[in-house]
Amino acid sequence: MIVMPRRSVTRFFIPLIDVLLLLFVIFLLMPIANLDELEHQRQSAVDLGDTVDSLERELQRRTQEIRDLRDAGASADELARLRAELERLRQAAQQPLHKRIAVYVIDIDAKTGGISYYDDGRPDQPPLPIADADTALALIERHQREAGGRELFYQFLYPRLETGYPTQGQARRYQAWFAKVGHSLKEGP
Repeated sequence: MIVMPRRSVTRFFIPLIDVLLLLFVIFLLMPIANLDELEHQRQSAVDLGDTVDSLERELQRRTQEIRDLRDAGASADELARLRAELERLRQAAQQPLHKRIAVYVIDIDAKTGGISYYDDGRPDQPPLPIADADTALALIERHQREAGGRELFYQFLYPRLETGYPTQGQARRYQAWFAKVGHSLKEGP
């Protein structure tokens, strides 16, 4: 006679199937959970790649700077000379304007547009007409000797009334004559 077992097999398999089903669902959900972590790792890798790229660019830039400095041959003597020049320029900038610049006044004739220089140091002499480039060059050389290292500046006094002088041609000519020094000439009338 066949006797039914005292314990049912289903009582054993139903909880086992539940556990297996739960494990199978977890197995199916693992890639989804892993995608978030994978995305985070990929973003970190991109950020790390950007950081590596920026560091490589910085390294290349610094390497190029070193090459440029080597190529330029900036020695200690050159650096000392540049520092001395900078200090000299700073001290020159602190001096009063009248000690740095020698200003000379040149008159423009309202009737002809011609220019002349009146020397305040020699009031007994008439104004010196400046008719050509040679006269202008001689005057500039004389003033450079008198200035003693100061920078020359020529202030051109235009006629008080608009007369059309100096013409554009005259103004261009005067600018060419006084091109080596500072001046107040305007372009044209």
